[in-house]
Parts: sequence; structure tokens; C-alpha cells
Amino acid sequence: MTTPDPGRARPLAPEETATAGGGTPAPVDVSVDTRAVTAVVVFLAGPVISSVHFMLVYLVTEAGCTGDGPGLDAFDPPVPTVVTLVATVVAALACVATAWWAYARWRALRRARPEADVEELVDRRPLAFGGFLLSLLGLATVLFVGLPALFLGACA
Repeated sequence: MTTPDPGRARPLAPEETATAGGGTPAPVDVSVDTRAVTAVVVFLAGPVISSVHFMLVYLVTEAGCTGDGPGLDAFDPPVPTVVTLVATVVAALACVATAWWAYARWRALRRARPEADVEELVDRRPLAFGGFLLSLLGLATVLFVGLPALFLGACA
């Protein structure tokens, strides 16, 4: 005797699968919780900025220092050094701005009364503080990747 697989869903009846003609059988909430999206953006902003900075610097330096071929002449030195310095300044300012944004959100969430919003199920203070710390870590990463271009040649 075989037992049904508990991980397998039961087959749906044809009237349960049709949603085009009669709509969905139950109301579906498709709204977006902007507070949750903002919390995730604040949390991930620093690592995303530092990752994009690293990839831009790496690809331009790689194309300028080792690339021989049509179209890669535009990346010849001193272009890798200039792109590295400009990208470092822009990314560092972006990391400082996101760190300030995360710190301001963390301070605002600390001042808010916890019982003010009884429907709030998630405490967003750790995400805001974590975003602040990750933005500072992203700033350090950006500076460690980009500042050697001030002292060393890109293709040395």
C-alpha cells in the first residue's frame, strides 16, 4: 500500500485553476509595504555600492592594462587611474550618504514608541543599525580598493 506524498500538492479542480474569467476565488492583497522595502534598501545599500565600485574599477583596469583589440584603445592608461579615482570619490560619498541615512532611520526608530503601531510585527531598528554598519564597512572597502591609485600606477 502506498501512502500519498505529503510534499505533493493535491491536483486542483478545473474551476479552481481558472482565474481569467471569474477572477480569483479569494481577495489577494498585492500592495507593497514600503517600510519593509525601505528597510531592505537601507540594509543592503553599502554592500551594493562597494560591489559595484569594485566591479567597475576591476573591469576598467583589466581592459586598460591587458586588453588588446578593437575598442579597447579607449581604456589605455591613464584612463584606469582616472576612472578609479573618480569612481572612488563617487562611491565613498554614496556610502557616507547611506550611512547617514541608516543612522538617521535608526535614531528615529529608537525614539518611536513601540506601542504606537500595534500591527508592526518586525522591529526594524536592527536592520537600520546593521545598514549603518554595513555602509561604514562599504566605505572602508571602497577606500581600500580605490586609494592605491593615488600612489601606484594602475598597470604597474
